[in-house]
Amino acid sequence: MTTASPLPTPSPLKNPIKTEFAVDMTCTSCVSSLNSALRPLPGIKSLDISLPNKTVIIEGTTPPSTLLERIKSTGLAAVLRGQGSQSHLGAAVCIFESFAGAKGWAQNKNKGLARLVQVDDENCLVDVTVEGVPPGKHTVAIHECGDISGGCASTGAALARLGILDVDENGKGSLVSEARDVKIWDMIGRSIVLDRKKDSASDAMPSTGATCGIIARSAGVFQNPKVVCSCSGQTLWEESKL
Repeated sequence: MTTASPLPTPSPLKNPIKTEFAVDMTCTSCVSSLNSALRPLPGIKSLDISLPNKTVIIEGTTPPSTLLERIKSTGLAAVLRGQGSQSHLGAAVCIFESFAGAKGWAQNKNKGLARLVQVDDENCLVDVTVEGVPPGKHTVAIHECGDISGGCASTGAALARLGILDVDENGKGSLVSEARDVKIWDMIGRSIVLDRKKDSASDAMPSTGATCGIIARSAGVFQNPKVVCSCSGQTLWEESKL
């Protein structure tokens, strides 16, 4: 049975893509800090920083996870807003549900979602956000089955690990990563599980996690112009400060 392999270090993308970040800039010093942090990175073809719009748009082959890490290194709150390539090979979404140990359809409430975009034939861009999840480090992995009739325990073995999600004391967490050799067209109908188990050797065993969801095909990429959440009233920046 196939098991999840260790996460590789992000490598340059095969083809340039345009990635947009919302960044909580307040002055020209913020712009200067972003320029200093981003321009030395290899693979950047163009960099557009807009203080009025609070956006950073980058085109190139630098992995989005590397870009986001470098932006956050400046101390500014940032959120991946979109991947603007018109030649992406597929998109999918997974809405996480929480299971309290009951059998059957035991949804408590929505716990967040994962968005996936196949940016080339080797890299799948993964964007995960959660709220109301137990604090700690969670393995985020695609599991072989989309069967959640028995909660996460019926999702089968892990096929591909997408990253490690660090959830804070308030139950919030986010992850941006690139998964190599993940093909969205092979993952539709499977599941994504958040699992706190520590022993990677147990990947072949069914999950003991409590948060998971089914991967469904998505019509498009991340195109969300909202700055204030209509549900909580919180700004994008408040939501991002995990």
